[in-house]
Amino acid sequence: MGSIRAVRMSVGVDAFAPVMPDAVKWVVDDANFTHLLSIYGGHFHDVLFSTAGFPDQLSAVTKTQFPVTTIAETGQKLPYTSPNEVMVIGTLEGGALFSVQLEGGQAHRTGLQIDITGTEGALRVTNPHAFQNKGDHAIEGMNKGSEVFAPLPVPAEYAYLPVSGMDASIQDVAYLYSAYARDKANGTNLATTFDDALRQHRLIDQITESSKTFYLGAQAE
Repeated sequence: MGSIRAVRMSVGVDAFAPVMPDAVKWVVDDANFTHLLSIYGGHFHDVLFSTAGFPDQLSAVTKTQFPVTTIAETGQKLPYTSPNEVMVIGTLEGGALFSVQLEGGQAHRTGLQIDITGTEGALRVTNPHAFQNKGDHAIEGMNKGSEVFAPLPVPAEYAYLPVSGMDASIQDVAYLYSAYARDKANGTNLATTFDDALRQHRLIDQITESSKTFYLGAQAE
């Protein structure tokens, strides 16, 4: 792939919609820290930035496009102040540019798309469902001189757990716990650590604060 030039990621989900089931109405309370940016941002930013490098600088805008949520079973209407649309642009530590879009409450889910372009190739990761996936992500590459993406097989050493037939999302959790078990047994830190989690929380704070400045700047004009 050579040097990374640009990274683009789009995540579209049906969660945090203008109509929610009663069983999850507790997410409406901001104090519970369960919203588009904390959940889907937390998961997918971790994947993206641990792969391509962490943001060096960024600018973001967040928007609450559905300020009222209706509880499906009761018709109860609740104010919802957490963002269900997030856009971030910036630079990565290595100098590449990046853009991220998170969109919740989709009536027609667009799923996951990641494009990483370099000086000698490009990498693409897609899935029709960004979360609770039945099948694994499709991983494709394009080398220098190629004009179309071609599937990239996952190396056998990464598929070390027994084939279960379970949905991909369930298998992902199994691999996560396996990684933690390996670290504990071997005294290593190959899986994510508390420091990684802290870095993600600080990133969420940066995005939130940047959005406040974005609106102030727009109003000043």
